[in-house]
Amino acid sequence: SAIVGSDKGRTDKFSYSPAVKDAGGKWTYNDLNTFLTSPKDFLKGTKMAFPGLKDAKDRANLIAYLRTLSPSPKPLPQ
Repeated sequence: SAIVGSDKGRTDKFSYSPAVKDAGGKWTYNDLNTFLTSPKDFLKGTKMAFPGLKDAKDRANLIAYLRTLSPSPKPLPQ
């Protein structure tokens, strides 16, 4: 399913930390890129153990892959 354009902390099937639940708003490509760089810096108080991806190309590749999981992905920013 689509991540970009969806609400942060959107599913009841996962126990999100209060930081994610309280973040509000919808995921953007910029948010996703910043989160993937350093989850703990993007959402202070997140329980996410993932340290992040420092390499911009790795993040771009992951975001490109995640887009393939959406039946109608949002256009990439220019």
